[in-house]
Amino acid sequence: MIFVTVGTTYKFDELIREIDKIAPLIKEDIIIQIGKSNYIPKNCKYFRFTKSLIPYFKKANLIISHGGAGTTYEVLKIGKKLISVENRDVNDAHQWDLLKKLSDKKYTIWCKDVSKIHEAIKLAEKHKLKKYAQPKCSINKKIIMLVK
Repeated sequence: MIFVTVGTTYKFDELIREIDKIAPLIKEDIIIQIGKSNYIPKNCKYFRFTKSLIPYFKKANLIISHGGAGTTYEVLKIGKKLISVENRDVNDAHQWDLLKKLSDKKYTIWCKDVSKIHEAIKLAEKHKLKKYAQPKCSINKKIIMLVK
């Protein structure tokens, strides 16, 4: 199963529309979390919101996601293959920065052009991504040093 999520904050009709267009060409079931988007898929199962996406992440062979940090790191921690697509409707370039860094380190496949998502899916089938290792957090030590 391929699971697609666009998050809960912004619309991402462009990604949903493209996934729906290529769905008949894909041999796996596709489920899309469409959030606030206006486009309603015709060729895929979908829902708007749920309490947790973790059960969908765990069942999926491949996850396609907007470039939000929360979703991206949840998927990477679970160890699933991830295709990340920047939502350009987001107000700043924080998704671009995150996806650039993670794709450079081979943790995710960054699909920079939504119209190329089918090619990214084919690449993900063959591509072995690097397993993400969460860096150790030492901010608590820095805070203690500042307050001493």
